[in-house]
Amino acid sequence: MTIGIDLSPIQGPHRMRGIGYTLINLINYLPAAYRKKHDFVFFMIDQGSDKQNDVFEIINIEDMNYEIRTIQSGERSTKRLPGRLNLLVSAFNASREIWALKFGDPRIKQLKGVDVFLQTDQSQSLPRKRGLKKLLVVYDIIPYTLEWDYLWKYSTARHVYGYSRKAAVRCAARRYLYSLKLRLNIRRADRLLAISEVTRQDFLRSFHIKSNRIITTPLGTITPNVHSGAVALMAYEKTSWGYREHPYKINLSTPFLLFVGGADKRRKLQDLVTAFNNLRAQGVDIKLVLAGDSMQGPDTIATEEIQGALKNSSYLKDVIFLGFVNDVTRDWLYKHALSFVFPSRYEGFGLPVLEAFTYGCPVICYDNGAVREVAREAPLYAENSTGIEKKVKFLIDANEKELQSLVDRGRKQASKYDWSKTSVKIFDLLGEE
Repeated sequence: MTIGIDLSPIQGPHRMRGIGYTLINLINYLPAAYRKKHDFVFFMIDQGSDKQNDVFEIINIEDMNYEIRTIQSGERSTKRLPGRLNLLVSAFNASREIWALKFGDPRIKQLKGVDVFLQTDQSQSLPRKRGLKKLLVVYDIIPYTLEWDYLWKYSTARHVYGYSRKAAVRCAARRYLYSLKLRLNIRRADRLLAISEVTRQDFLRSFHIKSNRIITTPLGTITPNVHSGAVALMAYEKTSWGYREHPYKINLSTPFLLFVGGADKRRKLQDLVTAFNNLRAQGVDIKLVLAGDSMQGPDTIATEEIQGALKNSSYLKDVIFLGFVNDVTRDWLYKHALSFVFPSRYEGFGLPVLEAFTYGCPVICYDNGAVREVAREAPLYAENSTGIEKKVKFLIDANEKELQSLVDRGRKQASKYDWSKTSVKIFDLLGEE
């Protein structure tokens, strides 16, 4: 069997996010027997040989019989017109995208000999070829599910937030387009692979899919490779030239709370900051470490609530902003943190929680469907800033036996999610008639 796989998700901004992480590990953990059994066609955007080599440095193609085919350039317009005329360009691009989702991606044309096609980015249109089996990995519908935080209905925009009729119509149109694009892509897929049962149920409920068309295929975790020595940390501080990096050393005699990820609206980092402020006000000697693309300082975080909580903190000097960190630094942080705190209201899977478990890092998190599904009773659950504060105090006062029990519980739960099993399950589904 010849399997086509779109590698473009790891050629762009999704490379270091969940979509890219999923694609990389599905390939890297594919057993040798499956590598030899099938032929592979990798579809890539032509970015030059150097960029192409970068991709093959992070995916394992050993023992694979493969060829590379080019994804054709799209028909999206990049022109800018003056004033409101630019809406015409946006309308043209939206119509082309909808057309591709409905009738098939015109960029992926070289499909001769390909029996089945795997797309790991739910926002990308599937190929047009008839008779080609198509599988689509789906992650979540957060903007649709958490309507009040993201894609407002007309009534929400108009009557709750007081928007004008015109502005409320624009909000409703964005929500409709998001839903339409997903529906069209779902319709073209022969099988949908949901990363959690919660995600599967969300898609069934929102898009009325036949239950046998969508299968739960949980993600996996990887064995940590913890750096044994010291790590050279670089933290950000505000200067007259903006936020600039400088060497920073964390004193491990002072415990620190850790958050790694994006400052999304559903992730209530303002609750973490409030809990941290209260702990410091009570005389608890503790630091807060924030790592992620936007974690360079309060001004670089787009979410107003989080930005405001940080700016108004009396203990901002004890908040360490690391920005994006490499794997070695991230691993070291997980290993030495008092706790990884993840105050998220909604997750499609909850991979950061399992990731922390693998490093023996106790987790404090909010109880939402997907996190509860994958983490079970292994984390310490909280509901708000007061709950976070109480759980941190518990960890500070806990004896060695209690802490070790938490660590063991987390590692045992994380061990149930294996990328090799996930990869085998998905590639078996690709081969089903």
